[in-house]
Amino acid sequence: MKKIALIILAALMVCAFSACGHEHVPGPAATCTEPQICTECEEILVEATGHRPGAEATCLAPQLCENCGIELSPQLEHTPGEAATCTEPQICLSCGTELAPKLGHSMNSENACETCGLQIVPAGQKYIKPGRNGALSDNLDNIVPETESGHYNNNLDAYYVGATLVCGDYAMEYFLPSESGNAGWANTINKFAEKYPEISVNALLVPKNCAFNPPAGYTDPYDRTKAHIDATYGMLNEGIKAADIFGVMSEHRDEYLFYRTDHHWTSLGAYYASVAFCNANDIIPYEIDSYETVVKTGFLGTLYSWSGKPACLKENPDYTVAHYPHVGYSMIAGNSGNWYNTSALNYNYNNYAGMFISGDNPLTVITTENKNGRTLMIFKESYGNAFVPFMIDYFEQIVVVDIREETKGTGALIDQYGVTDVIFINNCQAAISFEETIRSKALS
Repeated sequence: MKKIALIILAALMVCAFSACGHEHVPGPAATCTEPQICTECEEILVEATGHRPGAEATCLAPQLCENCGIELSPQLEHTPGEAATCTEPQICLSCGTELAPKLGHSMNSENACETCGLQIVPAGQKYIKPGRNGALSDNLDNIVPETESGHYNNNLDAYYVGATLVCGDYAMEYFLPSESGNAGWANTINKFAEKYPEISVNALLVPKNCAFNPPAGYTDPYDRTKAHIDATYGMLNEGIKAADIFGVMSEHRDEYLFYRTDHHWTSLGAYYASVAFCNANDIIPYEIDSYETVVKTGFLGTLYSWSGKPACLKENPDYTVAHYPHVGYSMIAGNSGNWYNTSALNYNYNNYAGMFISGDNPLTVITTENKNGRTLMIFKESYGNAFVPFMIDYFEQIVVVDIREETKGTGALIDQYGVTDVIFINNCQAAISFEETIRSKALS
């Protein structure tokens, strides 16, 4: 045993000394590119570690070594989107960075832009005639102003085609909600508010057309809908702001709040929802006549198609109104990992899906000229699309999340954009149909 111990001791002594018999004096620790060496004999004690590559290079940043910070791959070039226009900047399709500012309109004495031809209704006026670029598709002489009757005339016996109830010169999705409310929707909002106590949380539960324009011969859903919304709001925790959309819309129930041939509300209905939100948040809302507007006519929507395109609906087409925000903004939408430049209102379309926020995208980000430090996140299905443009006047940034689409987790989005306010906006029927989807999205 003594002999073995002497052998081990001799080996240790060899390891501790250089070839010339001296004890090693270690130099600086090894780095990505330099080994650690003995300062006496320059023998390598520890090999260079090699670089540790960080995230791949993008058009926002190069690839760096996570150990030493040296650049491993250069920053990529931006991928330019469409050239800047009067209303939209040019953005990078990869990262959403603004590459060129919007040009701005060059308006002539007839309120038409010399560059793009858009003709705008000055604030305080109702509608305009078709511009030279065809901004309006039809003559508007016979269009009923939004704030007058939407003429929902139940002039024949209502009948079903599939799930669509045709009621004369309009159609609807007939819906009788439970008077006990929607506990699942309320519980999701409560859990969200508990998870993010620093965020101002708002609940907006929207009635359907049938609540205000009941078909003849069927139970009037008005009282049932009101009871449903009141009961749902009654389940919300203290501190959550429940906007009285039903109350504000009830005061204007004879106006053009819902399309007659489509299952969505109109921008006027969405405007009154924005008023209810402002009321709940001590914000003074803009008056409806203060918006510049563009009108597109001849819209025949989903209910027209679903009901077999009956003549009674074709003879009474809808129209779509864009109410332009009072402040400037830019907007990008993310879909399938790509960002594209778009607009909150697109006057090239007369339909709901085309006019408002370019339809349903997983994630939409709007940056406005407001400087109030408030960032709003909106959880919505398609009913929220017409509501979003009205929020541009009140927030510095808006992050729109479609509850039905895949996006980054909500917690990560809140951190990324510095969210200060949140709105859950759903129509009563969707709040039930997408109950699990809303919960999964909001609490991710």
